Amino acid sequence: MGHRLWLLVSRYHLDPGMSSVLVDAVATAGLLVLAAIALRLSRRQRRAAARADASLKGDAALAPGEAIVVGTVERAPGADVAVRVEVEQEGTESESSGVWSHQWVETGRKVRVHPFYLRHASGALVRVEPGEDVMLVDALDGMIRVDLTRRIRVAEIMPGEKVFALGELRRAPDPEAPAQGYREKALGDVLVPRRGQPMLVSSEPLDQRFARRAAFHRRWAVAAVVASLAFNAAFAGFHARRWLGETVDVRVTQLREQEDRDGDNTRFVVTMQAADGVLFSDEVPHATFGRLRGVERLKARYVPSWTAASAVGPDVTAHSAAYVALPLLGAIALAYAVRARSTIPWYEKKLSERGSGRLPGSTSAPRRAAKRPEGRRQKPASG
Repeated sequence: MGHRLWLLVSRYHLDPGMSSVLVDAVATAGLLVLAAIALRLSRRQRRAAARADASLKGDAALAPGEAIVVGTVERAPGADVAVRVEVEQEGTESESSGVWSHQWVETGRKVRVHPFYLRHASGALVRVEPGEDVMLVDALDGMIRVDLTRRIRVAEIMPGEKVFALGELRRAPDPEAPAQGYREKALGDVLVPRRGQPMLVSSEPLDQRFARRAAFHRRWAVAAVVASLAFNAAFAGFHARRWLGETVDVRVTQLREQEDRDGDNTRFVVTMQAADGVLFSDEVPHATFGRLRGVERLKARYVPSWTAASAVGPDVTAHSAAYVALPLLGAIALAYAVRARSTIPWYEKKLSERGSGRLPGSTSAPRRAAKRPEGRRQKPASG
């Protein structure tokens, strides 16, 4: 009997191992790891924002390495484009209870790129070689209407436009730079994509883009920390039993059955007295209650400074409500991932746009495909 009583736990409480897993591993470590990931991403974006902000200064020097070059666009001789993105969309419409709505979904994407130049504030001419995986940070302010259910959204940087390009700056051959000597290759400042990453070419200051993403990740880090603190506050009794409590022998002074007001539930309460004379009570399962009849002493986790947190049994256990830690961590992690995906701009995901009403009628007659510059077709971004 004594050995079996050593395994006593409060009613609705989990065993010590599962209690620790849910409270410590899931609701504490899990949420704090999620917060740490969000903070790391936020710091990375803040550093990028600081570099971008520094590039806005007119006296920012051109130095080899990762750089953001700011300047006005000049096309290379013979080129009719610098960077142009065409997003092909298909439109559908639907009606519900007399209310119409429509949606445009990306079906393809074409990118036309050609090396171009940026006239830096210092007067230097920087050759930019973006590559066909370039990400153009610009508004889709151009449109070609093909027919009633097909259209093309266009973003393009134009000569004379001020842009910001993120890549790796190096001294490299530049076909447009003047040769330094007989039969020597002309060298110049050339911006190329960073290793393993596409180049960013933007018509808006890149510090704003990075600052927005830094703030986004920081908010989710705060949310994860707040959720962890709230959970642990709700289980303050568990922490009190662990850090402030002690396992002691107590004397059983009373066993009683209590019915709730409607008589649907019966509580089995054992009242105990600690060595210092303080009385405290705890609820136990029905099976345990029956075995306690005739027992004078047992083990309990006693918290002298917070008697209400004391519990029957020698171990530190938590209420089974701690299982909420699993959906809490899952919900926050999933919401973070979904929001991180849904809030990225059009150039990083498949473009989908919704609107009220029916699809606007075609403004061109007859309806035939407009001629477009040829470019490399890209698969729509997953999203």
